[in-house]
Amino acid sequence: MIALPKHHESDLVIASISGGKDSAALAIALQEAGIPFVAVFADTGWEAPETYAHLGTIERVLGIAIHRVGFPGGMRAKVMGRSGFPSRMARWCTAELKVKPLDAFAHEMGEREGRAVLQAVGIRADESESRSAMTEVEHDDSRDLTVWRPLLRWTVEDVIGAHHRAGLPMHPHYLRGHSRVGCWPCIYSSKSEIALWAEHDPEGVKALAELELEAERERARRNAETPGRYSHETASFFQAREVTKLPDGKRVYLPVHVEQVVEWARTDRGGKQMPLIREQPAGGCFRWGMCEPPAADKPADEEPAAANDNADSTEVAS
Repeated sequence: MIALPKHHESDLVIASISGGKDSAALAIALQEAGIPFVAVFADTGWEAPETYAHLGTIERVLGIAIHRVGFPGGMRAKVMGRSGFPSRMARWCTAELKVKPLDAFAHEMGEREGRAVLQAVGIRADESESRSAMTEVEHDDSRDLTVWRPLLRWTVEDVIGAHHRAGLPMHPHYLRGHSRVGCWPCIYSSKSEIALWAEHDPEGVKALAELELEAERERARRNAETPGRYSHETASFFQAREVTKLPDGKRVYLPVHVEQVVEWARTDRGGKQMPLIREQPAGGCFRWGMCEPPAADKPADEEPAAANDNADSTEVAS
């Protein structure tokens, strides 16, 4: 059973709930330990319909209320404001859509109650090498918050056991074959996850394709006003890697529209290939437990795609 860390016994515990298995297990563990907490969900406006439904299931089964916070208009509003999508070099989605709203909520709650805040997250060490190096309690000076990882030494079996004890089903995406719960889709989606997304949410694929074109029109308009503002006028959620490098050592990243990525994702293993970037995410929402990371050690065909660099990136796009 978990216990509040030393010197934090009187803190206000705020638990970040993503809808995934680990954050749900966090809520269960807090309840079983008799630790009062406030549950909060960062709504990016880029979530699967099943996630919103599952949050309601968590509330009903555990008898808790989950507060919703987020940026007005969510991901789409941010994309149009920037005329571009988040990228591996500029993962603004985490800061703008998750960290800032959650931190504002935590500070407001702490000030209202006159207590220090302990932000509880469902991070487990066995998920990745970077997480295995984390400590159970960490103060983030930049956010002026103390992060608590009470499930750090839990195994996936512990998480499943917690769900069984509480009578809480897991997010339906796990049964469908997804390895994580988070943005729908995420810039780090694997090949199989993109295929599942396209299969079960064709309207989402269509909407993303339309958003890409809308962002491109806005880029073209801004470039007409300020020539050279964007290095290219193509805006795409996913991005392919060019094998060759420029003389200065920078790698060239090519935008890839979502229809092409979906076509690639539907090919069999060993079939049509696309040089998509493989990068195991360690930072951003993965670090702070605001979403769940993909499973480690994916086979070559499961390499995650990365998002297209926007004007804020230092990468070079053709």
